Amino acid sequence: VQNLIRIKELNLNTLELNNKNIIENLENLINLEELLQIEKQNYEELKEKNDKINMAKMLIEKAYEKMKNSVTPKFTSNLSENIFEISDGKYKKVTINDDEGIIVELPNGKYVSAEKLSGGTIEQLYLSLRLSMAKEISDEVLLLVCSRSDILDEAFAYYDDERLKNTLEFLSNKFKENQIILFTCTNREKEVLDKLNKNYKIITLE
Repeated sequence: VQNLIRIKELNLNTLELNNKNIIENLENLINLEELLQIEKQNYEELKEKNDKINMAKMLIEKAYEKMKNSVTPKFTSNLSENIFEISDGKYKKVTINDDEGIIVELPNGKYVSAEKLSGGTIEQLYLSLRLSMAKEISDEVLLLVCSRSDILDEAFAYYDDERLKNTLEFLSNKFKENQIILFTCTNREKEVLDKLNKNYKIITLE
C-alpha cells in the first residue's frame, strides 16, 4: 500500500508539473496569437502602402516618359537658346540625359559634362536653367529677382566682367516685359548697365 501511495504521489507531482507547463505554454500560445494578429495587421498595412508606392512609381514613369517626349525637347531647346545668348555664342547646344545630367557642346563640337566647366560657365548654365524652368512653368510675365537670397540666388557672384555684360544685356533684351530686380553690394552691375546704356532705377538700402 505504501509503495502504491508513493507511486500515486509521484504521478500526482508529475501531473501537477505537466499542468503548470501546459498553463505556461497556453499563456505563451495566447501571446503568440496576439502577436500574430498584430503582425498580420502590419503586413496588410505594409502591403497597402506597397501597392500605393508601386502605383505612384508607375504614374511617375508614365509622366517621365511623357515629359521626355514633349516637355524636355522644348525645355532643352529654350535652355540652349539662353546659354547661347548669355555666353555670347560660345556654347550652342545643351542636352540633358539620365546618366550624365547636363551636357554642353563646346566650340570645337565636342560634348562635355557641365560639372567639368569653369565656375563662371556653370553659373551661366544655372541661370539659363532657372530661366528656362520659369518659362516652362508659366507663360505669364514673371518678376525676376537676382539676389543673394532669392529666386536667382547669387546669380552673378562668379561672373567675370565679360560674362556679367553678356548676361545683363541678355536679360534686358529678352525680358523687356519683366520687372527685373537686382540686389547687389557692388557697383559692377551699375557700371555695366551704364556702358550698355540701359535704363534702370537705383534704390539704396541703408
